[in-house]
Amino acid sequence: MKLERLSEYLTITVTIVVGMLMTLYVGSGAGGGDTNTTLKVSGAIIATLVALIMRADIWLLIPIFWPLTGQVRGLPGAFPLRDLAILYVFPVFLALKALKVVRTKAKYNWLDYLLFLNISYLVTVFIRNPVGTESMGFERIGGKAYFDTFIVLLGYWVIGHVTISPKLGRRMPLLMICGDLFTAAMGAITTYFPATAPIIGQYYTGISMDAYTAENTQMQDMEGGREGHFANAGYGILRVVYSFWYPFTTLNPVYLGRVLVSALGIFLILRSGFRSTLIQTGAFFLLAAYFQRGFPAVVKSSVLRLPLLVLLVAMQGTVVNLPFAVQRTLSFLPGQWDAGVVENAQGSVDWRHDIWKDVLDPHNKYIDNWWFGDGFGMTRTQLREALDDPTNRENLVIAGAYHSLPLSAIHTVGYIGFGLFCLLIFGAAWYGFKLIEKSRGSPFFVGALFLGVPAIWFPWPSLLLSGFYDAQMGEIIFLIAMMRLFDRSLQRYHDEQKESTPEAGAEFPEFAFQSFPSRSMPSLEQGGDQDK
Repeated sequence: MKLERLSEYLTITVTIVVGMLMTLYVGSGAGGGDTNTTLKVSGAIIATLVALIMRADIWLLIPIFWPLTGQVRGLPGAFPLRDLAILYVFPVFLALKALKVVRTKAKYNWLDYLLFLNISYLVTVFIRNPVGTESMGFERIGGKAYFDTFIVLLGYWVIGHVTISPKLGRRMPLLMICGDLFTAAMGAITTYFPATAPIIGQYYTGISMDAYTAENTQMQDMEGGREGHFANAGYGILRVVYSFWYPFTTLNPVYLGRVLVSALGIFLILRSGFRSTLIQTGAFFLLAAYFQRGFPAVVKSSVLRLPLLVLLVAMQGTVVNLPFAVQRTLSFLPGQWDAGVVENAQGSVDWRHDIWKDVLDPHNKYIDNWWFGDGFGMTRTQLREALDDPTNRENLVIAGAYHSLPLSAIHTVGYIGFGLFCLLIFGAAWYGFKLIEKSRGSPFFVGALFLGVPAIWFPWPSLLLSGFYDAQMGEIIFLIAMMRLFDRSLQRYHDEQKESTPEAGAEFPEFAFQSFPSRSMPSLEQGGDQDK
């Protein structure tokens, strides 16, 4: 036995012994009919084994589980699965830090400090507008968003203490879309096989119950209307494809594999019925082409993609009748769309505009403190009114569901907090741009594109279309954490290259790009594929 491998041998031994003991305990509990105890102990076994096996890699559960916003029934706290992953990873990671298994120290820069400034201001809002639970006697209740933000910050702290290898950096986009693919699969099962919905719903809430509980409404007769569970999966697939490969090649039949994968992503987005996701994907397509080959590539890629879209729209109603969900996704374009689809899509827009008008009406007092914010939550009276009919527009406005990031932010943190948040998201956009440029010629370029392009695009749909301050705050914190991770890892990679290269600053031919604007992609093993 080698002494340097003592910790490894100890881990294996402890894992086997603990596993055997817990297995005996679970077996005896199951024999006695104690199902709850069996499930709890089984969960403890799995959690222990995962911690022992993954060790310092335990943080990977955060980006993998991040898209999973459903709840696991039977667990305390009613937390989304991604929050549970963070609450599990954080103490394990803290123990690894204490045991010196993880030695990386957090390093902060201007973007981190800008985030800290936003969080500090949010704390002052909470102090001025304390909120808790009804059982605790608080006048304002419903402050769960504060705790959700705190949990995300725990994940941010964990990610801030790790770096990754070039190999893992190339694979990270694939890991980060696993949750979206799982959500899409569960949604498809419960939509096309409605009888499975109550069975799966006993264990996990992040599924579509529409097909199971639906009445025979007009839009449900139209192929079930929107299938929103497909949106993020389709977008995630195309983010991966456009990050690994030059987008123009996804239209070239020579590259059949990537053409089919990108077609799957587009199909899922069209079936989702979300126009915003289609626009978001188009923006990623153009920005990825720009960063890979420069502005001429944007024109080249668009010249072929645009006619295909025009042809599809022109064929609708004459050659083919597209499914109603697909028509809804494309309904913002001129075409022969079904009247019911157009009415439903326009009604969604008008409904949001009406909410915004209600909030901005000076005769309505939905926001008390426009400058400093009212904080999360609502008064007991507002909660009772909102619960009377949660689908009523008036009650949605009372509950703060404005479907507008600016109004949602002003309601929560006021003009001052909204201004700070704008600085944060535009700062993150600039940081994403610089990260992509810095990673050029390295194996981290794919991951930088995967994260940096959404950061660049993030402010525009958030400010102009729809959004919620609490949700967007969590998303930007996670995005910043991942970009900072790639930046630290990229810096370490460059430092190691300089140490192993006789001449400081020598080029790395195996990952080299051509000069802008003639930018070539590295091979798939190195972070992309050379366009031929």
